[in-house]
Amino acid sequence: MAEANPKVMEMVRDELEKNPDVSNPELFEKAKGIDKNVSKLSARQFNATYPLQVKRSTKPRKRATSRKGGGTRKAASKPRSQSPAPAANGGRDKVRKLLLELARDIANAQGKGDVVDVVAGIDRYVDRVVKAAG
Repeated sequence: MAEANPKVMEMVRDELEKNPDVSNPELFEKAKGIDKNVSKLSARQFNATYPLQVKRSTKPRKRATSRKGGGTRKAASKPRSQSPAPAANGGRDKVRKLLLELARDIANAQGKGDVVDVVAGIDRYVDRVVKAAG
């Protein structure tokens, strides 16, 4: 992407503040008067480099939590316990150990072929996890 000229950027910002409906061809012509290198850009490149960037920086940001459909969450059907039951801890530790073993085997794989071999043998790990959890 072309390097943005700060003088052109300032001119575009000023023009958009004065008149938000100013056309891109008008801005493009004014920018050519400030920097001759702008004439090497296509109208699309100019728009992406200058007006679009100014508009993005001045546009208020949407909140990340806004969602379509009301935005309220349904409550869980039953409360979750803070820690697993004492009897389940032994199974949990075994499952954790097996998953760490899987991760270690993938990390120790020397190449893509070895990683594929480990992943292809995932059923062996699944069987062991089910046995440990059951």
